[in-house]
Amino acid sequence: MKKFIFFLSIVVFISCGSDKNSSDDENDNSSLDNDIETTDEDSSDTSADDEDTASSTSPDFLDGPYGTNYGDTVGDFTIPTENGDWVFSENRSKDETYIFIIYRPSNTQSTAIWKTDLIKFVEKSPTNVHYFFLIDAIQDTFNERMDQLKANLETAYTIGGSKIKERIHLASKPVNEFDSWISEWLENTSDFFLGIDRFQKLRKGGLFHSWASSSMDLQFEFVYKEAEYYNFEYDLEKNFSKNENAVRIKGIDGVPFPEEGWGKELFFEADFPELTKGKLFIELTQVCDDAAACEWDRIQHLHLCENTDSDICDIEIGRWITSYGRSGKWVTDITPLIPLIKQNSKNKFRFSVAGDQYTNYLDFLFIPDEESSHPIEIHELYNGTTQFNEEYNSNFEEINLDVPSTAKKVFISAYITGHGNGSEQANCAEFCKFESIFNVNGTDFEIDFDNAGTDRGCFDLVNEGVIPNQSGSWPFGRAGWCPGQDVKLINIDITDKVITGANTFSYRALLDGEIYEPVVTNPDGYRAEIPLTSYIVIW
Repeated sequence: MKKFIFFLSIVVFISCGSDKNSSDDENDNSSLDNDIETTDEDSSDTSADDEDTASSTSPDFLDGPYGTNYGDTVGDFTIPTENGDWVFSENRSKDETYIFIIYRPSNTQSTAIWKTDLIKFVEKSPTNVHYFFLIDAIQDTFNERMDQLKANLETAYTIGGSKIKERIHLASKPVNEFDSWISEWLENTSDFFLGIDRFQKLRKGGLFHSWASSSMDLQFEFVYKEAEYYNFEYDLEKNFSKNENAVRIKGIDGVPFPEEGWGKELFFEADFPELTKGKLFIELTQVCDDAAACEWDRIQHLHLCENTDSDICDIEIGRWITSYGRSGKWVTDITPLIPLIKQNSKNKFRFSVAGDQYTNYLDFLFIPDEESSHPIEIHELYNGTTQFNEEYNSNFEEINLDVPSTAKKVFISAYITGHGNGSEQANCAEFCKFESIFNVNGTDFEIDFDNAGTDRGCFDLVNEGVIPNQSGSWPFGRAGWCPGQDVKLINIDITDKVITGANTFSYRALLDGEIYEPVVTNPDGYRAEIPLTSYIVIW
């Protein structure tokens, strides 16, 4: 797990707006609920309330209260561009996002990124984002840096295409000459990036390093990943959190992990209704207030306890990997695990992580669906974290299980992730493409982790919830997981291979079709291991 050598404050922060606009509900319970940052460069005294409201205000422009802290709803502003004044209140659309990249001579990352290649940035950017290039400098520097940027952009348009050319806006004068809260905001921060998401919330950027080489140069290409994630969050909020049919089952509401100790855990109870004909999700939001306190990609689990009076909690319900120093939000489908939950009853859970420190918001969402199939029975298959080596497969004995005649579908549902690196020649199990194989009555069902060890396996999954621009080696693909993302249940339909009555199941893992015999390069390093949780689910 490669880690960068210094830390920046690179947290994603979104607040829970409490005011609604009559034409839109975006300002209520926006993405990353309750995620508000206060920083050393706090600009809470700066207000956007005094901006003039344009006469042709967009119907999507939200009412205040406004502010300029990360997570606040932003007010109106005007950017003087080479094509005339661009007024936010006239142009704001809930279908669009807005990113501001500012050249600041005092910020070495700002000056470094300004001269980098823009081809992939132009070619791959989402088409619903507007980019504003601003310069915080005197006029002479402004002219020099803007000419440099224009030349870079023209090359990008020629080679990479011009599909977002009309969405790139170049300031016509230095930022300190703007009559806008943006110039005041700059006086209170050292940042060179700010974003406005589809909820009209002010967003902080991440670390725009490519991580592809030891130099870890900054790249403009990584900037568009922020906009890509804004779109993911918006869809997440609208499809799940704001689903009018969703039943919210409260779990953890803004509780931090304990500050002391290595193994951090939270116990909580949740009161479940009857869960029939529908889908069950876990909604998790984690807030990182200090990148140094949540600096690594750690595995974390949600376990169900035996009962509300017990501290024996070993039934895995959910699994996530923390980000390198950023906040995030995920909604994870755990519908196959519904039979584990005691319905019309309180259930006790243990949420745990090693080392990292987050503030947590965790709820369950049940979305009724009369057309859906319903899991009615679940059986433990193979569970536990086991070292991946030449003895690995001997840990899993054959299991016999009866399938009732009433079964309409039968699935294997499993969490499988590979961990450990830098201690074996094959770099297993985080970065090696091992195969997990379930055998059902003589038929193999193989799960391959082709993403493992790729340069951009996680970079390419931002649109599926990977937090972009983390302060560690987040772009590289892993075996069954990415930093800053929920681990998905693997669901294998085995209906056609089971019979009514007795069935035989087995499990093994291989590397390139062979038993894995590690060549150990560092006996004291993080050796390969595979945390496996698997169930037979009858629908």
